[in-house]
Amino acid sequence: MSKAVYDLTAKQINLGFQEKDHHLIEKETDFILNKIVTVMLTVFSDKIEGITFDHYGVILKSEYLLSEKHQENLLKWLKRLMEIEYPSSDIEFGKLKVDLENWYYKMGGEEIHFHYHDDYLLTPKEASERLGVSRVTLNKYIQQGLESLDTSSHHKIPLYVIDLWNDPVYCIRMQMIAQQRKMGKQTPLERLQEINNELSKLQIKYKKPNFKEAFGHLNGDNLDDPADYYLWRDLEDDKEEILKHIGGS
Repeated sequence: MSKAVYDLTAKQINLGFQEKDHHLIEKETDFILNKIVTVMLTVFSDKIEGITFDHYGVILKSEYLLSEKHQENLLKWLKRLMEIEYPSSDIEFGKLKVDLENWYYKMGGEEIHFHYHDDYLLTPKEASERLGVSRVTLNKYIQQGLESLDTSSHHKIPLYVIDLWNDPVYCIRMQMIAQQRKMGKQTPLERLQEINNELSKLQIKYKKPNFKEAFGHLNGDNLDDPADYYLWRDLEDDKEEILKHIGGS
């Protein structure tokens, strides 16, 4: 992406939010989403051969479309597209892939699928050996959110997860994505009950009512183990969104 295109897109995004122009924001969202997919298929052509979305695509809710969070995400993705390096590592691919999934589901998408080359997939035995865990533990990780393809082939696990599962931030993000997929099959009240159960565990553990009081002025970057920080923060964000949805309904 050229500097001129970057500047024009950023200007259009800010204009759309300033004027609350739904159509302009949708257009720029589509542009950035398509640009991310194009870049991934180009830069990581040795890893993936395609990315497909659910039949209906993303239908952005009005309250999300005009939110500050959406504006912030659009500008962050735009900057990220400008800064991506060629060639990129497995870790960079994994982070981009996980962040795209997370953003897509937050926007209201139902399904996003990455189609990997066969030689980029590991067998469960290979994955457990590389992670240094037993097959039983690997299965537990898969239940928590480690990616494993639903296929008859023995090669099921993308190579990027070996490094990212040991990254506390992205490990939590992968688990949250698994929860977001699960959310699509739950009613808002069922998901809210599940979130409250998880929040209760964290409140008991830290003896604080919310993550801001638990961690004070610290953020995830200042912590040796930020897993609970990001988990708690994301659960509270999800709860707020569900309560808004229920209230709007």
